[in-house]
Amino acid sequence: MIYEPLYEPLLHLYHDPAGMRLEGVTDILQGELGGFDGFPESAAVRGHEVHKAIQFYTENDINEEGFTPEVLSYLECYKRAKKHHGIKTLQNEIMRYHPKYLYAGRCDAVVEIGGVKGIVDYKSGAPAGARDRWQIAAYHELLKAEIPELKGRWNLYLKPGKYADGLGFNLVEHTGKRDFLEFLALFSAYAIKKAEGFIKEKRKITQGE
Repeated sequence: MIYEPLYEPLLHLYHDPAGMRLEGVTDILQGELGGFDGFPESAAVRGHEVHKAIQFYTENDINEEGFTPEVLSYLECYKRAKKHHGIKTLQNEIMRYHPKYLYAGRCDAVVEIGGVKGIVDYKSGAPAGARDRWQIAAYHELLKAEIPELKGRWNLYLKPGKYADGLGFNLVEHTGKRDFLEFLALFSAYAIKKAEGFIKEKRKITQGE
């Protein structure tokens, strides 16, 4: 069964089909770990545009004239990563919610790499350590019942002139068996703090949900 949430893009809010509010993965991690205060809006917008460019490119529907040279330089990093790792995109921008744990999120892409089907999350900013693996574990859990053969969890870091001897990409696989359990621990703490009024609603533009 496919569990697709209702989404309000202007408010960045998720609901289930019955109208119940669902917490977003990015909100949970930001609320519990912080880390985006002072994050430059220009960098956030760039991240959003990089995600769009990659999506349009993988769907053979890109008009490069609609993107800035900076964004296109990140797209070139992606193209090199795609060729080097043999990344095959199967589905883009999958939005789902979890019927048991009641959170929602948007996965960048379902891909196949080296014969392994999994999910990838693109990052145009600096690696965020454990936060990144917790995020991708949460997305994987949203999709694994729908796609049982889904095994891999990857972050693809993109930065012109960095990584891979300056080729601009770094593909990192996450295999920790406790990653999702740790995400759930963060979610539980976040939910308690929010219910008790210790966390107030606050959203910023982020690189993707």
